[in-house]
Amino acid sequence: MKRAVVIILFVVLSVMLTADVLDRIVAKVGTEIILLSDLQKQITQLVSTGIDPELLSAERVLEQMIEQKLLVQKAKELNITADEEAINRYAERYLSDIKSRYPSEADFQVELRQMNTTQRELQKFLADQIRENYLTEQLVEKYISSRIKITEPDMQSFYEATKDSLAIKPITWELSLILREIRPSEETVVRIVAETEELLESLKSGADFAELAGEHSDCPSSQQGGDLGYFRRGTMVKPFEDAAFALDIGEISEIVQSNFGYHIIKLTDRRGDEIKASHILKIMQAGEEDAEREKALMESIRERILAGESFAELAREYSFDTNSSEDGGLLGEFGVQDLPELFAPVIMASDVGVPTEVLQNEGLIYIFIRENESAQRIFEYHEVKEQVKEYLYQLRQMEYYDEWMEETKSKAFIEYKL
Repeated sequence: MKRAVVIILFVVLSVMLTADVLDRIVAKVGTEIILLSDLQKQITQLVSTGIDPELLSAERVLEQMIEQKLLVQKAKELNITADEEAINRYAERYLSDIKSRYPSEADFQVELRQMNTTQRELQKFLADQIRENYLTEQLVEKYISSRIKITEPDMQSFYEATKDSLAIKPITWELSLILREIRPSEETVVRIVAETEELLESLKSGADFAELAGEHSDCPSSQQGGDLGYFRRGTMVKPFEDAAFALDIGEISEIVQSNFGYHIIKLTDRRGDEIKASHILKIMQAGEEDAEREKALMESIRERILAGESFAELAREYSFDTNSSEDGGLLGEFGVQDLPELFAPVIMASDVGVPTEVLQNEGLIYIFIRENESAQRIFEYHEVKEQVKEYLYQLRQMEYYDEWMEETKSKAFIEYKL
């Protein structure tokens, strides 16, 4: 989270006195109180979860805190409880998600200090929010959901009143794809195997394992002479693991193939159920020649489509996308907003019925085509009936919740002191 968030939060809180200097009661809910420091902490923790500080006025957050206390009090009154172990697991998961947004653990801790909170406090806040959401759901189910009745006339009336603005189906096309992956050719495989065999022969002739690993291994462990440290069974991929655990200390394996490529392994130590090993890895990856070969193939496929050959038939013959190739590359019906973001501009730049230029990204090569354009129209009632029902249900649920909360507030002792 950027420093700007901290600055905005400071502005939000600048009208308040710091709790360390002077704390005071800002609300009473029954026998419970909410302190100014509680309110400040709540705003801070909401910001730390990614909520826009401009949406967090003190009055608005205080109102939410009052409602939360009322919900918890009502749940206790009805003996509604939550699974605390599950809540803590979810809180840990959400905390991990928040931490993943930062470049490092150190950056996360710096931000917490700037927010005047701790990781433990943030996790407790998340757990409180999850618990309150669960209790809310239970209370909504008990007092609100049972009241909601959505009838067929309700849905038809809503559809007729809103169809011109809410039930518009945009222009769509059938989008199809031919996908190729840049894979190592047989020549590339032969070359890499030959290089690995040469390294093995050098080792058998007495070459230093660590030096060869440092010079020739494609694994990051090459910087440590190929040393992988100690590990147990179940840590490495099975072919590598089986070969490593079968070695004697000081012994060097033959060439071992895994999904990473080709390994030469040296066992350097055993410790209980752990072993220590080094390896030289030659990754089985495609080279520039492989990329040029696949791109040339896709260019020729595109030319065949432009010359009149069937996109669908060529997709069945050449596409590596197993989900669509049997259907002639058909991905489905797409509007502008549904197109893959990375390729949307290029797809839309090509006329309907004309294949896109050959596209390449992260080892994959693509050709798309839009076909069978469907004009914008209003959805028929039967097409959106379930969505209308769900929308009305959510709308009624919010209306009834607000009514129930206002009634609950009217029966409770609430005093505002902000």
